[in-house]
Amino acid sequence: MNIRQMIKENNRLQDAMSPDNLSYYQDMVVCIRSSAVQEQQSEELLLEMARQLLDAQDKGKDAKDVFGNDLESYCKEQIERLPKREGLSALQYHLMIPWIALTWFFFVQAIVGFITMWAGGPVERMSQVRISTLIVIAGGAYVLIHALMKWMKNDTFKPAEGERKISARNIGVYVAITVLILITGVWIGRLLPVLIIAPWVSLLIFLIGLIGTKLLFSGK
Repeated sequence: MNIRQMIKENNRLQDAMSPDNLSYYQDMVVCIRSSAVQEQQSEELLLEMARQLLDAQDKGKDAKDVFGNDLESYCKEQIERLPKREGLSALQYHLMIPWIALTWFFFVQAIVGFITMWAGGPVERMSQVRISTLIVIAGGAYVLIHALMKWMKNDTFKPAEGERKISARNIGVYVAITVLILITGVWIGRLLPVLIIAPWVSLLIFLIGLIGTKLLFSGK
């Protein structure tokens, strides 16, 4: 069974689960699929756990009877015994998001510039790029994506009485960091120079960024 078939079968099995068991199991799905386990191995594990859960459900048991009360610890134990996929180094991991964000910024910059040229507008004005803008885009993208990943993987969502609650403290931390980045960008914008980047140069930077994304950040 290939990965697509396993995912389809997994979805079919989830349809047979009771609401409480389904909620518990879906938390396990998020934990396993967001780990560094090889995809084939993770889907095989999820199928095995889904079948275990349904067998127990037929006998009048629930997910906690099968997997215990500490879902996170159970998933970690299962993940540790499975082969890991080759991933990015710590440096690559931290550079990837700003790199991609800036790459697509220059794509938009190039498109806007070419449209302005075609329309006979002020090309030089539209070619201005503030260094502070680049800092805000890179820093903001980094904080936003890491915040979303943390909410998915860790304890920002906490099951309580069958529902998920968002940790206000964690949201506050990320909002504060984002605001700090924006304020810093505005403040240093007065000190840093403005670059004039022609549309074709922006397009070239975008293409270099795409090639760099493939070469630097593609997992083996």
